[in-house]
Amino acid sequence: MRKIGAGLQFNVYDLGNGKVLKTHRTRIQMYFTNLLWEPYLIFAPWILKRKINQAIKDRKDSVSKLKKNLYDQSLLGNLTFENNNIIQDKVKPLKYFLNNKNFKKILDKYFEFILECWREGFSDKIYNLDTNNGIDKKGEIILMDIGELSFNKEEVRKDILSKRWEHSGFYKRRLKKSLKRYYDNKAKNILTLKNLNKSWESN
Repeated sequence: MRKIGAGLQFNVYDLGNGKVLKTHRTRIQMYFTNLLWEPYLIFAPWILKRKINQAIKDRKDSVSKLKKNLYDQSLLGNLTFENNNIIQDKVKPLKYFLNNKNFKKILDKYFEFILECWREGFSDKIYNLDTNNGIDKKGEIILMDIGELSFNKEEVRKDILSKRWEHSGFYKRRLKKSLKRYYDNKAKNILTLKNLNKSWESN
């Protein structure tokens, strides 16, 4: 079993059978990772502590909900649990497709994927398209990062009103300027209260 990555909440290992194993990172690991991303927080330890506490709570809430197996597992990389660990299909993160000439088509699929998640009754809170999502062997988008999900329609409504996706690291730092207008138009037309009310838990 080979370690192939780590986010804030999980370590990721390649099982060698087309699957990955995700184990919970410790609080101290999460502190150091967050400081690597936001080094200025060393001067604001109370903010850092609040962020880590929230990340641990989000992880606990998401895992607790998903363990009930009430959702379409194909959207989540055929998610299963083994004790407190997570097993998912191994997929290629969307960050490897950012320079793809067909990236607009990937954006189209991504926004439709968000609606599909809404139909199941959950939503990604962070909207980091490139690091939280991947493409499976069938060419379909799946949600890789299951540690920061909302299962509350009211929370998603607030995210829409605040345009939460515009605060994501992907949007602010990694989305190409040439694609920003296309992204904005898609978000404006797809991520709406009307679509939320129409889609939420409709499956």
